[in-house]
Amino acid sequence: MKSEGFVQSGLEDSVWIRQQDERLPHAILMSAHIDDTLILCEDLDTLSKLKALMLTRFEGTDEGDVTEYLGCEVVRDREQRTLHLRQSAYIKKVLAFHAMTDANP
Repeated sequence: MKSEGFVQSGLEDSVWIRQQDERLPHAILMSAHIDDTLILCEDLDTLSKLKALMLTRFEGTDEGDVTEYLGCEVVRDREQRTLHLRQSAYIKKVLAFHAMTDANP
């Protein structure tokens, strides 16, 4: 990551930031956790260039638009420029594990 100009965010070891430069003209935020990577960039061309670069250096696949990341459902509204994370599936799994699916709050 460092060889491509990324620095750790300082808040979380798995979150990296790359400032814009001549080669990739928009800032990029990347979260990399074991074999799951999430890349955020406001410019599609810059994002595509980074993905292509990363896939030449690391084995992986481009899964397209994210719908789930690290067990969280990712809900995007491009028009409103918002992103929400939901853990409904994880909560249901925990409740089922503890036989509490019919519990009343």
